[in-house]
Amino acid sequence: MDAPQKKSSAQRARGAQSAVLRILTTRSTVLALAALVLILYFDQASGGLFMTPTNASLLLRQTAVVAVVASGVAILIIMGEIDLSVGSAVFLTGLVAAKCQVAGWGLIPSILAALAVGVALGLVQGVVVTALAVPAFVVTLGGLLLWRGVGLIWTDAASIGPVDPNFSSMTEGRTPTALAIGLAVAIVAIVAWRAVVKTAHTAVTGQARMVAIGSPVAVAVLAALLLLWVTFGDAGLPNAILWIASIMLILGLILNAAKFGRRAFLLGSSRDAAVYAGINVPRTVMVGFLLMGAIYGIAGVMLIARVGTSTADSGVNIEMVAIAAAVIGGNSLRGGMGSIQGAVLGAFLLSTIDNGMSLLGVSTYAENVVKALILVLAVGIDGYFTRRQSLR
Repeated sequence: MDAPQKKSSAQRARGAQSAVLRILTTRSTVLALAALVLILYFDQASGGLFMTPTNASLLLRQTAVVAVVASGVAILIIMGEIDLSVGSAVFLTGLVAAKCQVAGWGLIPSILAALAVGVALGLVQGVVVTALAVPAFVVTLGGLLLWRGVGLIWTDAASIGPVDPNFSSMTEGRTPTALAIGLAVAIVAIVAWRAVVKTAHTAVTGQARMVAIGSPVAVAVLAALLLLWVTFGDAGLPNAILWIASIMLILGLILNAAKFGRRAFLLGSSRDAAVYAGINVPRTVMVGFLLMGAIYGIAGVMLIARVGTSTADSGVNIEMVAIAAAVIGGNSLRGGMGSIQGAVLGAFLLSTIDNGMSLLGVSTYAENVVKALILVLAVGIDGYFTRRQSLR
């Protein structure tokens, strides 16, 4: 082999190695590895109490509301917007659901009432942001105070509940085995299909292509096996996982397969470019807040189903945890970058920390310190990935 051919082969080998390295250092891979390390540590430190089907079932229940809210927050962050009112809005929609339950309303009417109130809250905030040109930070900061204040005045800060057991079973009930198996199979199939389609539209070939397809599929298979492990445990797989999966699928399709998603990414990357491209910016922002309003209603229903009663402190600090989860999951606060699955992974990572530290008897104050450090680290990593991408 002559010198030019040797040089070309060496360049291809280096290119393949570089492609493999980029794939293995993606945000999703790093998050999955971080979660695995934490799980192994907490299990060892707790004497095997962490890695049990019963605790895993509890972890899924604890994660559900934050994962759903973080999915909605991710869309706004991708658009370059923010929502600080989430906790108060979820409290108010949950309060509506609890009031309906106490008044004797059925399951579906209670859910629809909470959804209607949530969409109304999103509409109000969206109108103020788009029509009055008030920054979303200011509007939703006002909402943080306003919506909880409205709920507390309405109830005189009294607890409302308990709700019907059928209402609670929506998230706390046990998923039928056949449905759980179907969900596990669907996760692997969808991830594999997406990996194949994604690599088909790139120049990745050979070893890099195998890694690009194999890495997400391996993670999906592991997740599916974990779901089945929980399913056949004593506590079973909670219905909360169905809510998480449904929201991930719906918002994922909206973000990745609809015109709104493309407009949201462009809007977050450059608002001026979005205007020049003919995008109706106010309408796109309004749709984002309406979607967030629907998430208020869904999360409020899930929260009340989880605790059974609406209290004055329901939903406190959910907005901070959800924003942290979205950022940790790779949704850049600069806008124009992120994903729904990243936000959900971030929520699971934070819930894993909460659950594990609780098992170890660590105080809530120390948990907040750890999560704050992780959030700052996540923003730093986001800056690193952004700089690396801009230099390509």
